[in-house]
Amino acid sequence: MLANLEISFPAFIISGVLAFALGLVWYHQKVMGKQWAAARGIKKTDQTKSALLYASSMFLWILSACFYAFIAQFLGIHSAAGYFALSCLLWVAFAMPPALMGALYTGYPFEAVAIDTSYQLGGYYIFAVVHIVFLQFGLL
Repeated sequence: MLANLEISFPAFIISGVLAFALGLVWYHQKVMGKQWAAARGIKKTDQTKSALLYASSMFLWILSACFYAFIAQFLGIHSAAGYFALSCLLWVAFAMPPALMGALYTGYPFEAVAIDTSYQLGGYYIFAVVHIVFLQFGLL
């Protein structure tokens, strides 16, 4: 059964890149960045950003998008509702709980967890939208 699965390379690459790009907007100082830094107790002078950080984040989003495409194909999802349901279920089952558990044990501020996990859900929704667009154009 697994040998018959075909996932769309362009769909998951585009999904991952767009989810990463959402993070650039999401954590911008004029969107959620100030609130996130304040919740974490980070001062503007404490923030360092390296190319490795961005490259790693993009790679991890692309990896997540690849698995999303694989799971969608394996489950035979071929509808907008199916893709959005998959996004919600993956977030509820695998993204949000570890972040929340980590916060409970480490004291990571709940407001920062909410900002982070909302971004993750947004990334999963981007996966769904890209797959729906590809589906509409007959590319899936």
